Amino acid sequence: MDKIKLCWKKIPIPVAFMFCSITAILLALLCTNLTMRFAQSGQAMIQEKYIEIDLDALKPANDSEGLVEAVPGEDSEKYQLIQLPPSAFSEEDQQKYSFYEYTEEMAAICWYTVFLLLAATIFYFWKIRTPFRLLTEATEKIARHDLGFEVADCGQDEFGRLCRSFEEMRKELVKNETALWRASEERKRLNAAFSHDLKTPLTILQGHTDMLLEDLPDERCSRTELFESVRTISRQVTRIHDYVKTMNSIQKLEDYEIHPEPLPPSDFIQILSDIVFGLFAPEKAEIISELSEEPLNIDSQVLSQICENLCSNASRYTKDMLQVTVLRKRDILTLIFLDDGPGFSPNDLKAAVRPYYRGDNSEKSTHFGLGLYICDLLCQKHGGTLSIENNSQGGAKITVEIFCD
Repeated sequence: MDKIKLCWKKIPIPVAFMFCSITAILLALLCTNLTMRFAQSGQAMIQEKYIEIDLDALKPANDSEGLVEAVPGEDSEKYQLIQLPPSAFSEEDQQKYSFYEYTEEMAAICWYTVFLLLAATIFYFWKIRTPFRLLTEATEKIARHDLGFEVADCGQDEFGRLCRSFEEMRKELVKNETALWRASEERKRLNAAFSHDLKTPLTILQGHTDMLLEDLPDERCSRTELFESVRTISRQVTRIHDYVKTMNSIQKLEDYEIHPEPLPPSDFIQILSDIVFGLFAPEKAEIISELSEEPLNIDSQVLSQICENLCSNASRYTKDMLQVTVLRKRDILTLIFLDDGPGFSPNDLKAAVRPYYRGDNSEKSTHFGLGLYICDLLCQKHGGTLSIENNSQGGAKITVEIFCD
């Protein structure tokens, strides 16, 4: 039964339409034929009731319809009955005869109308009603910005493919809405972090300007104190300027479009070696490659920036050795960065990829805390992920996974 239903749903719309139309025409033709036979039989029965009528009384001159035919004989003209006129019947038989005549004339029109309407109704409920209802409901929900639904599969025909295409469109809308929401939330967090980090230099600027405004009129501050205040103000202004530059650079990264191109593994290893050994002495870094000769379909600029940021972070904490492992599993390129530093604190594991996070000793830190955030952002743009954890043997472990096929 399930196979029959499945085959029934797979019938293409043109075939279904032709099936309904031809079936309706054949049934209408059959019913019309039967109805006409019924009407003709009724007429014949009425004619037989008057078989004994005096044919001589019916003259050809009065037979305008040619229902009586003259047949010449030896003595006189004889008349052969072809069909009696209704005027020769009783009133009741005349009504019956008229009914049969009307039935015979209208049979084709009535039956073809009935069966074509029936075929249209069956075709509508069979092929149109369900997908039309599903698509109408889906359109109304999307218009209300409600994407929390699924368009059910309604068959393997053209409307079924349309419903599946509509469902794919809905999924893409969900992805886009989710991406926009995440971008909006990320922008809010970024602005909040930026505002928070601006408080310190602004507070320092406010304090020194207030002091200068109070002491300069009375000449209560020495030239040395004045110089130190101005130098502090200059440093804080430079820091604010650097903050603004980082915000602009992050905006450029968010707008950056990924352009993957085939890259030989040996070229990628060379790029990675230049980055690693540009920051570490040869005896303090190691690259382990498990790549085959199959080209990597990646954006080399993005991978270079990710590796530069991670190696730069590692250079601040690595004691004796940084190990970088590169491997590929099917269409996933994996880079594992292992150092022998202090590792991540519990707070670091929770917030290290947030913008402007500088760890537990943020006041002593000179960097802006954007390295891991930028790496995570670029990994997501390349269809991958960045994860941080502590190595079981000590130190930090950062894993980058991106699509490379």
